[in-house]
Amino acid sequence: MEKYHLDAQANEDIDALVRELTRDLSSVHEAAFHRKAAVLAHELPRELREALVEFRLTEPSGGFLLSGIRIGEDIGPTPGDWHQPEGEVSPALREESVFVLCAQLLGDPFGYATLQNGLVMHNIVPIQGHEKEQISSGSEETLEWHTEEAFHPYRADYTALMCLRNPYSAPTTYAEISDLDITEADRATLRKPLFATRPSGSHSAERNAYTTHLPESRHALAKESFDRIEELHRTPPVVSILFGDEADPYLCVDPDCMEPLTEEAAGALERLCAEINRKLQDVALTPGDILFLDNNSAIHGRRPFKARFDGSDRWLKRMNITRDLRRSRARRLSSDDRVVR
Repeated sequence: MEKYHLDAQANEDIDALVRELTRDLSSVHEAAFHRKAAVLAHELPRELREALVEFRLTEPSGGFLLSGIRIGEDIGPTPGDWHQPEGEVSPALREESVFVLCAQLLGDPFGYATLQNGLVMHNIVPIQGHEKEQISSGSEETLEWHTEEAFHPYRADYTALMCLRNPYSAPTTYAEISDLDITEADRATLRKPLFATRPSGSHSAERNAYTTHLPESRHALAKESFDRIEELHRTPPVVSILFGDEADPYLCVDPDCMEPLTEEAAGALERLCAEINRKLQDVALTPGDILFLDNNSAIHGRRPFKARFDGSDRWLKRMNITRDLRRSRARRLSSDDRVVR
């Protein structure tokens, strides 16, 4: 994993950019915010720009840990759920702005209509009642490792986590394809489209509304989005797990949502999972860390923890980032819209 630490001067320089970015904009969920951030990102400290561009273009590893970002004392308590009231200015707007500026060096942040109401930046917090669930708002169960949105034709190139609070050092789990020992026979099998992949439980009408950024006349689009998810449950796409270069492949795997279609595929997936479990690392994010994960070469999850539900719990911000926003144009309302339906 690549690592970069911001010093005091870098924080001062970034704070100046944040002040300019938020002078007339106050929501990271609006397209205008990202347009302006994309321009200002060119003025981030040069060494930081060099490090993130190196990570994007040379792909030296599956993760990039940026640390040392100042976290203010006025971010407020950890929310009790992921909902973010429309029209309210986030108490963590400064921290969110730093996150967005850095993300612009890797690509374009975006959201999914069927996930957290189409918001571009997510709150990842424990929710009371979800303790035993296999979703990001769970806590007492291990969140099994996975490729982010493995089922989706427009899954992110990078998924990123910013830590605002983690009082009990609950670890994120992490492994990357370059560390795995996979036999040639299994590589050949894993390259075949033999794995039916369904959506995760977070993409459901029961957990989302997707009316947050739509006028009432467009609310029918919400139904279209969730109907599409239901169809993917009935007829899941059949994909390969390894793809790309023969010698240095990419990886897309989510065992909880994948069904191998042959005995050969089941055996190869079982051995791959065992190897990932052997190589799995713990990364305990601390306030001021951003972990950028290459979603084509690294998987991630989370160890269980005991939530307090008193406003002091673990609180991460999450964004998905694409290197080619145009690829999903047919599923977005406009060229500048950030929500994939």
